[in-house]
Amino acid sequence: MTGGSSGIGLATARAFLEEGARVAITGRDDRRLRKAAKELESLGKVVSIRGDVSKAADAKRMVSETTRRLGPIDVLVNNAGIYVNKPVEAFTEREYDAVMGVNMKGTFLCTKFVIPSMVRRRRGAIVNVASDSGLVGTAGSSVYCASKGAMVLFTMAVALDHAKDGIRVNAICPGEVETPMLERDAKGSGLGYETYLKRLTEPIPMRRAARPEEIARGILFLASDESSFMTGAAMSVDGGATAR
Repeated sequence: MTGGSSGIGLATARAFLEEGARVAITGRDDRRLRKAAKELESLGKVVSIRGDVSKAADAKRMVSETTRRLGPIDVLVNNAGIYVNKPVEAFTEREYDAVMGVNMKGTFLCTKFVIPSMVRRRRGAIVNVASDSGLVGTAGSSVYCASKGAMVLFTMAVALDHAKDGIRVNAICPGEVETPMLERDAKGSGLGYETYLKRLTEPIPMRRAARPEEIARGILFLASDESSFMTGAAMSVDGGATAR
């Protein structure tokens, strides 16, 4: 579980542990990871592994250390992600590299290092946490949209490559979710949290944001045998936002 110390990642780790899975959570902030692992440890076997998914050496080490400590990886959830809201002309090259590096390159690297073991065992499920912004354009989010759109097509292509190997690869595309990242965006907007959230959710048919637990249940479904005939899918969980 990449990006497992808060928000969707933390909620998903909890959901998997409640189903009896052994879980590794990864992230760049060791303090937050340890805090999250302590919060989860009463539910089952959980380990925290610090690393940056956008760096090949870190991604490879996270996969090997997870295997060493927990056994072969049956499910990979590529959840780590960052968001920068700026029009394209205001984006710096450094910001572009950061968004694409974590969101898309991180997904590529973790998948690259997990796949060989899954192929040998002829089993495995990969769930990529994309976004509704990977399916439709979002104003002010061109680079983020590009990274998440790339994740969706990467999901489909890898699914086609490895369907014969018993590996399923799917994407979940959340809309707005009440996470620490959304709270940071609200703070940066200069608006109060409630005002920011109201403006953000007004266009959504269900008129609210998701709770992280609602996205976690979708991830759990895509990783489980309940979705055994699904591969190469991009499943929207967005309150109807992309149905317009």
